[in-house]
Amino acid sequence: MELFHFDIETAGQYKDYDTFLDSDERGAKLFMKKYEKMNWSEKYTDINEAYIENAGIISTYGRIVCISFGFTDNNGEKKISSFYGDDEQDIVNSFNNLLKKIETKSFNLSGFRINHFDIPWILHKLHKYGIEPANIIYLYDKKPWDMRITDMSDDWKGKFAWAFSFDEMCYELGVQSPKDVINGSDVHKYYWSGRIEDVKTYCEKDVSSSIDTSLKIYK
Repeated sequence: MELFHFDIETAGQYKDYDTFLDSDERGAKLFMKKYEKMNWSEKYTDINEAYIENAGIISTYGRIVCISFGFTDNNGEKKISSFYGDDEQDIVNSFNNLLKKIETKSFNLSGFRINHFDIPWILHKLHKYGIEPANIIYLYDKKPWDMRITDMSDDWKGKFAWAFSFDEMCYELGVQSPKDVINGSDVHKYYWSGRIEDVKTYCEKDVSSSIDTSLKIYK
């Protein structure tokens, strides 16, 4: 099975809630409603903290800052690259154009929990910018056997009662952790402090570890 691995990194659309409110009152009021509905005042010091902690995991309030991708070539060597930066529309459009080339090959899309995070995020953003999704990532009205997606989180869990993080799966399989310096919860802070290269490095480590785990699971 040939797998095309990918991973996204996301941050809040704005540095903090105050900036959000100044720049986009409608969106900020919607986030305020979510803050109240989720009773986040009981968990966070204020709405700024709630925004910083959550905006990067909710596509409505966040942005994709990096998409890394890779595969192993015929010699078993990893080929990993990224689209990243401040222009979310360019990132998702470039990745979507790449997927149109990938879908002509025999690849399945792969990663950890991509069905529940990465793919929905990308689809939301493609729709936002009026970009027609590549067929391989388009999920609507497809039969299960027409899907070319291999989500390792679903396969690894199976019918097991426990849920597993990607880091736990890597540990159990003896694969190097990609989260040795930063993890997903740090991306907002790193991005908004101008450390996008560090975010890219982390994202590419995720793809590299994804390739390594797949070689142990799918033989």
